[in-house]
Amino acid sequence: MLTAALPQSSSRAPAYVTPDVMNRLRNAVVALQRIDDEDADVPVSLSAYVEAAVLAQLRRDEREYNNGAPFPQRRNKNLKTGPPVTK
Repeated sequence: MLTAALPQSSSRAPAYVTPDVMNRLRNAVVALQRIDDEDADVPVSLSAYVEAAVLAQLRRDEREYNNGAPFPQRRNKNLKTGPPVTK
């Protein structure tokens, strides 16, 4: 399970990923942390990397499926969690 903490709060959002994806994610973050370029726009932590990826996907989905607006507030009981499934 992958949990991403938001910098402004201590909330966490559980998200399940396969072990292969988690390994690739960790490898990418470690490799990006080694880039010694102050001008490089790379995440400095696993949480920063995950948050940037989630925000990019949210923006794409909001543009495509909700006319660019944020999706409406949902009820917690309607949020499905669990291992990755495609539908």
